[in-house]
Order: sequence, then C-alpha cells, then structure tokens
Amino acid sequence: MLAVTAFGSLMTLITVALDDIGADLGASRVTMTWAITGLMLTMAVATPTAGTLGDVHGHRKILLIGLIGGAVSTLLCGLAWNAASLIGFRVLFGLFGACVNPNAVSLMMHAYGPERRATAVGWFQFAVTGAPTIGLVAGGPLIDAAGWRVVFFAFAGVSLVAFAVGLPFLRPIPRQEGRQLDIKGAVTLASGVLAVLLAITEVLRGPGLLLVTYLLAASIAFTLFVHIERTVAAPMLKLDYFRRRNFTMPLLSAAAMQFAYMGGFVITPALLSRRYGWATGAIALLMMPRPGAFSIASLAGGWLPHRIGFRWPVVLGTIFMSASMILFAFAAPTSGALGITLIVGGLVLSGVASGVSQPAIATLAVNSVDEGDIGIANGMNQQMTFVGIVAGIQTMNVLVGDSDASGRFVSTYLVGLGAALIGLVAAWRIKG
Repeated sequence: MLAVTAFGSLMTLITVALDDIGADLGASRVTMTWAITGLMLTMAVATPTAGTLGDVHGHRKILLIGLIGGAVSTLLCGLAWNAASLIGFRVLFGLFGACVNPNAVSLMMHAYGPERRATAVGWFQFAVTGAPTIGLVAGGPLIDAAGWRVVFFAFAGVSLVAFAVGLPFLRPIPRQEGRQLDIKGAVTLASGVLAVLLAITEVLRGPGLLLVTYLLAASIAFTLFVHIERTVAAPMLKLDYFRRRNFTMPLLSAAAMQFAYMGGFVITPALLSRRYGWATGAIALLMMPRPGAFSIASLAGGWLPHRIGFRWPVVLGTIFMSASMILFAFAAPTSGALGITLIVGGLVLSGVASGVSQPAIATLAVNSVDEGDIGIANGMNQQMTFVGIVAGIQTMNVLVGDSDASGRFVSTYLVGLGAALIGLVAAWRIKG
C-alpha cells in the first residue's frame, strides 16, 4: 500500500498543476499533457510484461526494483530543465511504476487468499486513491508557496521509505519455477498497444500518413502476437482467456470507465481555471472529493462482491460514471455556487464509480485465469485501464484545447458520457 502512494499522489497533483508547470518550462498545456499521457502510455505498454516478470521471477523482487527506480526517476523529474526532459523522466518513472502496481496487488491478493481477493483489491485501491487526498491538501498549497519541483522531491522520499520498509519485511510468494519469459510475445503486445495509443492521439488531428502508419503497425504487431502465443510452449498470455466473458467484459468496462474518469478529471481543472477563475491551490483542494470518494468507495467495492455478486458493482460503477459526466456537462455553462456544487457532485460520483467497480473488475479477471497467471491477469487489467486513461486524456484534452467556451466543455463531457455508456453495456454482459 505504501509502495503505490507516490504514484497516485503525483498523478493528481500534476494534473491540477499542468498550467503552472507549463508556464515555468515555457510549454503549452497540450504539450505538458504528455507528462501525464507519456507516463500512462508507458505503463499501458509495460504493465503486462512487468506482471509476467513477477510470475516468473518473483513479485517481491520486481516490486522492489520498481520502487528504487521510481524514487530515482521521480527525483529526476524535480530536476527537469524543460518540457522534454520532464516528459522523458515521467516516461522513465512509468517503466518502474509498471513494475510496482501489478506486483503490489498480486502480493496483497496472496496475503488475503483466493476467497478474499476483492477485499485485497479494495485495500490496494484505498492506498492508490487515499494518498492523493492527503497530497492535495498539502501539495496544492505547497505548489503555490514553493513551486512544483518540491513535490517531486517529497514523493521521491516516499518511494525510498517504501523500499526501506519493504526490503526486510516483504516475503516472497510462490512463482512459476522454470517458466521461460515469452519475450517475443511481450514485445509484440507492447508494440501493438503503443501503436494503437499513438493512433488515438493522431486520429483527432484528422486522416494522415502517420495515422495510417500507426494503424498498420498495430495490425502487424497484433497479428504476430497472436501467432506467437499460439505456437510458443509458455505463452505470455493464453489467448483462450479472451473467450471467457468474465475476463474480457470487465476489462472492456474498465477501459471505458477510465476514459471518462481521467478524461473528465484532466479537463475539470481547466474548466475551473478558465471559466471560474480559480487558482491552482484552490483547484487542488476542490478536487479532493474525487480521490476521497474513490478511496472510501474502494473499501465498499472490496466488500460488495461477496454480498451481491461481481456483476452488480461493475454495473453500478458505470451508471455512476455516466451520471458524473452529465453533472459536469451541466456545470460548464453555469457559474457561482450552483456550478461548483455540480462539479463537486460529479467528482464524488466519478470517484464512487471507480471505487465500487475496480475491486470486482480485478477479481473477475484474476478468477478467470489459472492460478499461476495472477500477475499477467493483474497486468492486463491495469493495461486496459491505462489504455482507457490515455485515450480519455488525449481525446478530451484535445477536444477542449485552449478554449474557454462553455460549449466546448459540454460537448467534451458528452464524449465521456458516451464512453461510460459503452462500459455499462460491457458490464451488463458479465455473468454472475
């Protein structure tokens, strides 16, 4: 839980401080968005491989490597001299973050046992989202007072503390002895996902040679991945898992919800800044309800599947996410107390939506695979989550751009609503 604290806190703080960081480094908001998107892109590509590395070489070892590497790369972010260097160090942090998350949740699942996996994921999500609440309280005013760099230095220290505690106290869990890492499968899957995400960032600019190139590269990479997984003795991911509805549908629902969740969260600070005239510190404090609601709802999300089954928490999550996009859309042309009330309501609903649904989604994916593939199942779940995040951030941020027109914000939130409704359709198809 301590290991994932720095990741969640930094993500939230950087989101609300993008304009300040861009002004300091002489870059536009669209450029600085890559400090978030680049990290998420990297994690989307690398997380399944990192989860498989845990299955093969031990989840404890890969987690500790991720922690020490994450501390160093976070420190480097604080020393960045321009937008390109910050984005590059954030991408490096994404590689090590990919080592932390799937292996952290795998260790927690093992600690709780197969019957209480949803509870373990609930506590994992509580850590991921609870820390940003504290980070926003301290970090927002700290950015206003001392600048954005000091936040990176502080959370590099958090990662070092987690490493220092984990090294003597974390115990190894069973791994697949003698299993060979499917390097070809890992490379082709990563290449395909990367090409798809780059295509998403390009499609918003209109048809062009780059878009065609990315789509062609994705098609070739995924074709090779399928061929490799069908022929190697120890595939990275058994393709039969995708025929299992309770593996595929939760992952699709997770991606759709995260499209709306992070896309909406990235443009809401812009709404508050451009149309409401709020400063960064005030925006950071106002954003607290989202991670706070996510954190508290995660504990309920870990409890609900054992009472009402695994399908209904995911269905409820997609309904809440849809409602949050509607509230945001109504807030865009509004002002004053009513508008702020609608925004806070949307933040709470989107936090509850993710908190309630994520433990059930992660547990459904893990319960659908063989016991030795827990790491790759957690990796695939987080990969689809990051795919949704990257697509949502890029799509909704580009749609809003630098405009302060309420109509642009309304139409962008409605795109998020469409994604949430796709998640609802997928959630409805989950069995049980």
